[in-house]
Amino acid sequence: MKKLILAFSAFLAFQVGAQIEAINCSGNRYHQMIFTNVTKTAAVKYGANFKQNGTTNEDLYLDIYTPDGDADTDRPLVILAHGGSFISGNRSDLQVQCEILARMGYVAVSMSYRLLTIDLQVLGNKEMEFKKEVIRAIHDMRAAIRFFRKSAENGNPYGINKDLIIVGGYSAGAILADHVAYLDKVSKVPSDLTAYMTAQGGLEGNSGNPGYSSVPQLVLSWCGAIMDTTWMEPGAQPYAGMHNQGDNVVPNLSGYPNPGFEIQVNLQGDSLMYKRAQNINIPSVYKMHPGSAHCDFPAGANDLFIDFLHDQLCVQGLSLKQHPETVLFSIYPNPAETAFYIDVPSNTWDWEVSIVNMLGQTIHNETINNGQTRIEVNSSTFRPGIYFVNMTSNDGKKASKKVVIK
Repeated sequence: MKKLILAFSAFLAFQVGAQIEAINCSGNRYHQMIFTNVTKTAAVKYGANFKQNGTTNEDLYLDIYTPDGDADTDRPLVILAHGGSFISGNRSDLQVQCEILARMGYVAVSMSYRLLTIDLQVLGNKEMEFKKEVIRAIHDMRAAIRFFRKSAENGNPYGINKDLIIVGGYSAGAILADHVAYLDKVSKVPSDLTAYMTAQGGLEGNSGNPGYSSVPQLVLSWCGAIMDTTWMEPGAQPYAGMHNQGDNVVPNLSGYPNPGFEIQVNLQGDSLMYKRAQNINIPSVYKMHPGSAHCDFPAGANDLFIDFLHDQLCVQGLSLKQHPETVLFSIYPNPAETAFYIDVPSNTWDWEVSIVNMLGQTIHNETINNGQTRIEVNSSTFRPGIYFVNMTSNDGKKASKKVVIK
């Protein structure tokens, strides 16, 4: 009986969530390739910035892939960045991946970003020059995100949902996407990079489209890494990772990258990112494949990411409408039994918390005070099913998440 109740509640949650989000997930959309043909709009300029010499300007472009014959104008956007050790690669490297995503109903993008030119100065100080390159690339991806949010408010020519922007990439592109998502505070910037980042325009940079949010909603990391997994905080963006166990270019665990020559910058790979995500209850999936090759995955490996995306978009209701970028909170354990916690890191608001059942009835109320970062909710009297935890701040901010009671 309990399983039947949970299954029925999950069905209702999907239906209610679909109405709230206005995201059309019918007909296996976002899960299978339901469109036959794709339109590629190539070389769309999204910004510009100086190259590493600080004097030569470089225009920045992206290729946009959309499904032919699709009337939906509220589609999730996936921005992918190519690999190449931050010194090579181009947008066409990810054409196949973008076409597959577009045939599933997404708007898919392959972006260019500024690359590092190897010269005597770089060879003489590889570690710092590669760190600076990562900062420049971060600024470019943030500008690309802002470009699409700006476009959505100016006629929405690409038919996107500006609150559902997903970033990802392969190798260097994954490292880039990981840092865009989780290096999100000035306080996290390593001390040896603070002055350079400040000079380049701070966290946002000067690559274009100022005034719009550059916060993504989910991260896809194929053989990626981050400088410090503690930058992933409770309530941060969902994460999906994939890596070869003995990757000889980007470490799966902790170590130095080696794109043909060792760069002594310690990175923590997807395996450790996933461990961190699990420890702090960030929704996440991860698959470690055997072998020491770099980004060498078997056929069908990407099904893991496709399933995760579909679940987050169509079942969990991933959207800034429910998860505003200024309100990050987590619920754990989830599913829960007799109790669960609501965690609001760095909380500076007073909150009214209501627990609502699938019939829209408020069955429980709590308060969270300014400075209070965690409360425990006694759910021992709740019937098994899916509930919404709705939070409203004293200045009108709102956020909501689902919790399952077993």
